[in-house]
Amino acid sequence: MMRYALFLPAMFVALLLGACAHQPPAVGTGPQSRAAGSAASPAGPNPYLEGRGTVPDAAQRQFEQAQARIDARQWQDALRELQALTQAYPELSGPALNLALVYQQTGDPGQAQHWFLQSLSINPDNIAAYNEYGIFLRKQGRFREAETVYLQALDRWAGCADTHLDIGILYDLYLGERDKALQHYRRYQSLTGEQDRVVAGWITDLEHQEMAVATGRLP
Repeated sequence: MMRYALFLPAMFVALLLGACAHQPPAVGTGPQSRAAGSAASPAGPNPYLEGRGTVPDAAQRQFEQAQARIDARQWQDALRELQALTQAYPELSGPALNLALVYQQTGDPGQAQHWFLQSLSINPDNIAAYNEYGIFLRKQGRFREAETVYLQALDRWAGCADTHLDIGILYDLYLGERDKALQHYRRYQSLTGEQDRVVAGWITDLEHQEMAVATGRLP
């Protein structure tokens, strides 16, 4: 079965993250990063959502305005809104992460990397920031750096299914490390209740390859 590189679109994170509590309430109505989902998994709670901080009403309103600019693909206006937010509320990591994603969208990888790192500096438990930064590095061809970032995310929360999927894809399609890919695909399936038929097919394909290597039919 053919496997596909998942060039997942960057998901603009409708979250404001407090540095002290390291955890946000969700705000806004735009799409959320995949890692910002349920607070618990079979492998324990998501640190990203565990300690709920408070966000000033003014910050939430300003963030919603920035989110509306993003939804409308008004990138320069979104940058202005988000930059103002980071200046007014430097303790919140959500605006920094969204700045990274907007800069990535507008073709400025230097600024994108700066704001990915800034977001993680503000909130080291921001699993969404690790995952999006890993995807950014992978698209840049910086595969070992992406691996490091994904492993850092799993150190923070081993129960993030999406991190297991992303690092599995990295090992499978970009680093050629089939055994590690299998490990993470299987973990992804375990965490999601084995509902993903596509990933199940990838696992079967890799298992067949492993068997072929063991019997000398593949190098």
